[in-house]
Amino acid sequence: MRKDASLEFLRGVAALVVLSGHTLRAFAPSAEGAAGAAQSLKTSPGFIAFNGGSAVYLFFVLSSYVLVGRYFQSRKAQDLLLGAIKRLPRLAGPVLVAVLASCAIFKLDLYFFEDAAAVTQSGWLGGFGNATKVLSPETASFADAFLQGAWRTFIYGDKYYDSSLWTMTVEFWGSMLTFALAPIFFFLRDRWALFSWFCIATGVFLALQASFFFCAFPASLLLYPLLALGFRPNWWVRGAMVTISLALLGYAGDAVGIYRPFAVLETTVSDDVGLRQACVAIPASIMLVYAVLSADQPPSWLSGKTARFLGDLSFPLYLVHVPVICSLASWVLLVSGSAALGAAAAILGSLLAALPLMAFNNWWVRALGALFNRLRRDGTLAATPAAASA
Repeated sequence: MRKDASLEFLRGVAALVVLSGHTLRAFAPSAEGAAGAAQSLKTSPGFIAFNGGSAVYLFFVLSSYVLVGRYFQSRKAQDLLLGAIKRLPRLAGPVLVAVLASCAIFKLDLYFFEDAAAVTQSGWLGGFGNATKVLSPETASFADAFLQGAWRTFIYGDKYYDSSLWTMTVEFWGSMLTFALAPIFFFLRDRWALFSWFCIATGVFLALQASFFFCAFPASLLLYPLLALGFRPNWWVRGAMVTISLALLGYAGDAVGIYRPFAVLETTVSDDVGLRQACVAIPASIMLVYAVLSADQPPSWLSGKTARFLGDLSFPLYLVHVPVICSLASWVLLVSGSAALGAAAAILGSLLAALPLMAFNNWWVRALGALFNRLRRDGTLAATPAAASA
């Protein structure tokens, strides 16, 4: 199924936000809120440019919506089955490359994050981006890295070679939840629309029992009935929706500054800052995606080659930015004594490092796509149950 360039644009921008947020956390931790949210950029909606937490929810909403797009059009169970089987290898290809590269950096002793963290006073940087454990040239292992990149980070959530991989277990299991809910949801939507909303509510409730991060996946299915209503807001309404959703995506779970009214969430929802952020970021992400998809003629900058390039860059950039921050950028900081130069090295270095991984990722996606399209045309999976029952 052909990618929607406007969604690719959103995906690329979300990756840039994660990069800028982690750069801020590494080289200017007080501005990110290490010394208290009230004395940080979190008081302003401008924090949207650094709010990696909200950007991750946008990633999840986009993934879930796109994953079942083919099934929505075909209503063939085979498309869901192939999508579920394809999900792990599709994610594992570039992840494995990134994890093996990080292992090589450990082995060559080219990580300087601990010394850099002593300068910037960033606990996040000192812990290798909140990794579950910090490795050394002696403890890093290519065999261990291979297992982590190939499957363990998706199944168990291992992330000590690249801490940004914490989202991969959510992405994988959230995708499986979406694939499981989709046939029930679309069946109900085609017959009893009200019950389809109940299906989504049930999915969100079940996801919440595991982790609030998973709630974005069933919630994103709301986009299908909303778009099916046929309502196309005019330019002014879409502009208002985009503005409101972006302001909400600036909320990081702390009731400070312009977000002081959200203090009500601390008493009515939870004292967990992550859950409070999820309660705002997930609906805001759905609103933003709806505003973009409901445009009959999106502007050229939202649908052209630049948008597609940003989409292609997004996943590789997400995978490489923490190793770049902890190696090259940390070294630049130590040599120059300038946090600003370290931050510039983080951004430029991550963009450059992502390019070869982007080339590999594009090839990997095409190769997997060709393989699974051949299986789809041959009806291999559809024939299997019939053969088994013969």
